[in-house]
Amino acid sequence: MKKFKNVVLFFVFALCLNGMVAAGGKNDGSTEIEGLYRYVLENGLELYVAENDSAPLVQIKLTVLGGGIASTPETAGLFHLYEHMMFEGNSQFANNVEMEKAAQDMGVLAHNAQTGVNSVSYFFTVPANLLKKGLEFWNYAIREPLLAEDALEAQKKVVISEIEGNFADPQRIFSYSLFKKMFPKFPWRTDPAGYPELIQNASVEDLRDMLKKYYVPNNALLLVGGDVKHEEVYELVKEIFGSWERGENPWEEEREFQLDRPFEDTEYFVMPASHVSKEQASVRVVYRGPDPCRDSRSVEVANVFDQLMDNPSGFYAESLLNIEALEIPSANYLGAGSTAMRENGMISFMSVMHSPEKNLAQRAKIFYSAVADQIVPEIIERNDVFSKADFKQVKQAMKDYYFIGMETAEQVLSQLEYCWVNFSREYFFTRTKKVKKTDINRYLEKYVAEKPALVCVLVNPEVYEMQKNDFAQEGFKEFTIENAYWWKDFEKKSGNDFKGDF
Repeated sequence: MKKFKNVVLFFVFALCLNGMVAAGGKNDGSTEIEGLYRYVLENGLELYVAENDSAPLVQIKLTVLGGGIASTPETAGLFHLYEHMMFEGNSQFANNVEMEKAAQDMGVLAHNAQTGVNSVSYFFTVPANLLKKGLEFWNYAIREPLLAEDALEAQKKVVISEIEGNFADPQRIFSYSLFKKMFPKFPWRTDPAGYPELIQNASVEDLRDMLKKYYVPNNALLLVGGDVKHEEVYELVKEIFGSWERGENPWEEEREFQLDRPFEDTEYFVMPASHVSKEQASVRVVYRGPDPCRDSRSVEVANVFDQLMDNPSGFYAESLLNIEALEIPSANYLGAGSTAMRENGMISFMSVMHSPEKNLAQRAKIFYSAVADQIVPEIIERNDVFSKADFKQVKQAMKDYYFIGMETAEQVLSQLEYCWVNFSREYFFTRTKKVKKTDINRYLEKYVAEKPALVCVLVNPEVYEMQKNDFAQEGFKEFTIENAYWWKDFEKKSGNDFKGDF
């Protein structure tokens, strides 16, 4: 079960806490990290270059802020659909075959793209001497797609097949169910994949409208890392991407955020899942957490708190291991962690329990009560829960992660991208304040203490059947494929011709 920690965020926080980074203020683009350079083109495109000549390779990655977070009920999945369409030809390469050949000619083993909750990224690694060709490849793909009707119809089938293929994945169903419950106001903003009906009805005009709004240089990040010279990269990027026309800021309008309190009282859910062993069950207590874009300080505090809770001989572990009814084998079967996704912050306390056939519903409630009624209040009230040695250990771990995260250009740029996507453009270059026990108290009081939670149990289907009545009597509802997807609710209201009009 170990571990739940967000390594990327942990490294970034360590970097900022130790004051290792400062925004580039010199004309040469340099920053206080050796070998890292930052430039901003006149059209707003932000460029970072990480020099590392250990291998004659260069990674090129272009990221756009979008995906699920930019979705509405009428557009959910368009970023995903375009991710597929972008490889179907552009002004330079007539079709997918020519694009594949161009990539192979550069020695690219695989070019890839990812559509996530908060961003869309396109990337590959090429020999360093083909830097210009690599930049041109993505320039044509991003800026000048053909978006042919026949290719669109073919890719609709592929995307719909992907979406429907996930219906058989219990972990996907659980994730969608969790997001739907935690973010009921705008559940589509957590869904980058989209839904079949919208994908089927999508038009070329829909894609072009989405591109015009979000695929603009002032909403994009270009990362180049490897055996390169930053001056050369900057000049090439100006030459190739400099004519990319700046657009209106797609995030300029005042934005409504997800509910800070998604439900009034603690709710209980169970999900039978075939991938769960008959010998174990997992319990997760989830609270609405801080959003990085609105409360980055609490995210920083959360990261330290997570590491303190990770101590196998610490207060959290000892408190739960002493409750015999829970049958938690060791501290390795416990976790606590925050999820920092721009507008979808969550805080989780987790455990794996043995002997799931014995009173599992009641034991899940005991776990929740131990967290909510005992552990969190005591942490707030007591000053001796965490020692100076505990804080010192976390600080040392941060330093260790800093050095680990600086080993390659790709790792450094990954941290930059994470901050740019989930926090802000400036966050990576901001020195954070030291986290104290009083900061942890305020964090818990704001987001956890006396707040409603979502208590979720994952259990093997056979074990669940034996205790189905017990779960019902304890007030647990089921996560199922029928209630996991937000768009299924609106399909039922609007019929098969649902087009997001509600």
